[in-house]
Amino acid sequence: MSEANRSERLDAETIRRYEAEYVMTPWTAQKGLKPFVAVEGKGCWVKNPEGKKVLDFTSQFVFTNLGHCDDRVNAAIARQAATLPSVNSQWATEPKARLGKLLAEVTPGDLKKSFFSTGGTEANEGAAKIARWVTGKQKILSRWRSYHGSTMGAMALSADYRNWCAEPAVPGAIHILPPYCYRCSFGATYPSCDIQCAKHVEEVVRLEGGARRVAGIIGEPIFGAGGIIVPPDEYWPMVRAICDKYEMVLIADEVMTGFGRTGKWFGMDHWNVVPDIITMAKGINSGSIPLGATTVRPWIAEKFETMPYLHGHTYSGHALAMAAGVAAIEAYREDRLIERAAQTGAYLMERLREIQDKHPCVGEVRGKGLFCGIEIVKNRKTKEPIHEALMEPPRPATAKMTFLAKCMEEGVYIMAGGASVIMITPPLIITKEELDFGLEVIDRNLALCDAVVEK
Repeated sequence: MSEANRSERLDAETIRRYEAEYVMTPWTAQKGLKPFVAVEGKGCWVKNPEGKKVLDFTSQFVFTNLGHCDDRVNAAIARQAATLPSVNSQWATEPKARLGKLLAEVTPGDLKKSFFSTGGTEANEGAAKIARWVTGKQKILSRWRSYHGSTMGAMALSADYRNWCAEPAVPGAIHILPPYCYRCSFGATYPSCDIQCAKHVEEVVRLEGGARRVAGIIGEPIFGAGGIIVPPDEYWPMVRAICDKYEMVLIADEVMTGFGRTGKWFGMDHWNVVPDIITMAKGINSGSIPLGATTVRPWIAEKFETMPYLHGHTYSGHALAMAAGVAAIEAYREDRLIERAAQTGAYLMERLREIQDKHPCVGEVRGKGLFCGIEIVKNRKTKEPIHEALMEPPRPATAKMTFLAKCMEEGVYIMAGGASVIMITPPLIITKEELDFGLEVIDRNLALCDAVVEK
C-alpha cells in the first residue's frame, strides 16, 4: 500500500464492510450489523462521515464525562506522547505520581494508594484479589442485577443476563438480592420496610460462614447497567456496619458513578460512606485512553509493605493514560463540573417526572445527578417489563428497541440499561438547551412504547 493510500479516508460503507469482515463487535450477534460510523466528536455531539450530528445522551458507555475532544486532555496526551509514551509498570513517572496524589485527594475518606489498570473490569478483578489476600478468606458477595466486568472473575461477581457465557463461574462469588425499591424482593414499601434489603446482607453473610469465610462485598453505589437502581439512604451505612462487624472488605465499584456523574465526586459520597477499596475507570480521564484504578485505604496498603503485591498488567500506569487522568481531574475542578452535574441533574429529574406524568409506559424515573433512568413497563399496576433482558438470539424487535432506534434516527443516542430501563447519562458539560432537545425526542417517541401498554 502506498503512502498516499494509507492516508486516504475510507467512506462509511467501506468502514462497515471492513468491520463486518475483520472485527468482532461486543454484546451482539454479528450478522446484519449496520453501526453508526463515528468520525468526529466535540462536546456532546458526534458526527458521521456524511456530516450528521448525534447528541451523545449516554456519554457513550457512560465515560465521556468531559464530552468529546476536550482540548486540555488532548494537549496533555500530545505533550506526554512527545516525551515518553510508555515504560514498564515498575518504573516511576511524573504523570503516574501526580495522578496517584490527585486520586487520594478526591476519593472518599482516607482512601489513598492506587493500582492502575486498563479498565473497570481489571480494576474489579484486582479488588477481589486484594480482598481475598488481606482477609485470608475466599467468598465475596455481590448483588443480582450488578455488572462488574466481562472477564471470568469479574463476570462471576456480576449477576446479570450476560453471565451465561461465563458459566460455570469462578467459585467464591455469592449473589444477594438487590436494594430495588420499585421491585422490592421482600414485598415491602419504603420506609416501613425496615430496610430488609440490608438486613438480608447480614443474613447471607452469617449463613455463608460470617467472619470466618466471607472476605467482602462488592457493589455499585447506584446500579448502572442493571437499571440505575438507587438504594434507600440507610442501605450503604448499614452495609458498612455489617462489613466492620464481620471483618469484611467493602468494595465500591465506582466505574460508572465516579468523577461527578451523580453530582458528587463519587457515588458513596451521597451517604458519607468510606469503602475499603474503590474501583474506577471511564470518567477517570473521560475515556480518552483506556484506564482503570483500584484505590485502597492505608490499612490495606500496609499489608503489602512486606507481602508481595502479586498482580499486574504490562500497561499498568501507562504514561499517556496517566497524563490524561491528571488533565481530566484538573478540568473537573477548573470547570466545577461536579457541582454543575448536581444542578443540571436536578433540572433533568424535574423534566423526567413531567415525562412520567404524560406517558403510561413509564413506571418510574430515578437517579442522582446526570445518572438517571426511565423504567418502561407494559402495565403500571403489575410492573410487567416492556422488554426482557435476553442475549440469546433470535429475538424480534421490542417496543423498547424500536424506541431506541427511532431516537437515534432523530439524532439522539441513548443506551439501554437493565431489562426495561433506558439510561439518561449525558456528558457533565451538557447545556440546558441540549438536554431539552434530547428530552423532546424521548418524549415524542415514547408513544411507541405507550402503544403496547395494557389498558
